[in-house]
Amino acid sequence: MNRILAQVTDGSSQPTNVWQWLADSSQRTVSGPIPSQLWTTLWHSLLAFSIAVAIGIPLAAILGHYRRAEVAASWVVNLGRIIPTVTILGFAVLISLRNGYGFEPWPIVFALVLLALPPLFANTYTAVREASPDAVNASRAMGLTEGQILRRIELPLALPLILAACRIALTQVVATEALGALFGSGGLGIYVRFGFANNEIYQIQAGALLVAGAAMSVDLVFWFLTRFILPKSLRQRPASERVPRAVRLPNQPQPQTQSLGGIT
Repeated sequence: MNRILAQVTDGSSQPTNVWQWLADSSQRTVSGPIPSQLWTTLWHSLLAFSIAVAIGIPLAAILGHYRRAEVAASWVVNLGRIIPTVTILGFAVLISLRNGYGFEPWPIVFALVLLALPPLFANTYTAVREASPDAVNASRAMGLTEGQILRRIELPLALPLILAACRIALTQVVATEALGALFGSGGLGIYVRFGFANNEIYQIQAGALLVAGAAMSVDLVFWFLTRFILPKSLRQRPASERVPRAVRLPNQPQPQTQSLGGIT
């Protein structure tokens, strides 16, 4: 995406703080309106997250059920965490430009898919693999097939941890999508890019606030969704409810202590 990096001079007064920059739409003549760039960030992120979910969760669930490829899976997950997203994005942009696909959306989507896969795969694999052995053995004794055990027993038990992984992955994806603007893509990161190009500190601050606000909003929305998706029996209870306190009834006698050699 070819854009002019110089800010258009339209005679408007320069902002004196980040809030004035956000309130003055004339400051975004070149970089574009906030709703448009927010939509770009969200659809990039949701597309990458959906692809990662479609690949990572079924594969991890099957491997976790059959206890297969544990070493290889751990190696792939750790490799995905070691390689920086900006490195993957840089290589993806070069390949995309060489094949005539342009700066967006595929380079940034590809990089975000690789960012989301490790937490999705690792948590799903662990959750399915460590599902209650008693429930799994009982279902086998009842004659359920392996596919039925996975769908009806292991995945429902693993659902809280899988949703937690989805929440973490989606928040990371939204927060990292801003890197795409450094390689010619759109999104909220474009305000940070233009701010550095024009040495405008308030535009940089505004871009950072917008990216952080989008990531936190997505995290909050996903948290509310999990409250409706998860049944009460699978929700994690507060720590104060998990460990019951010993309560002595009013008429309960005091515990007796034995005396050993005069020492109580």
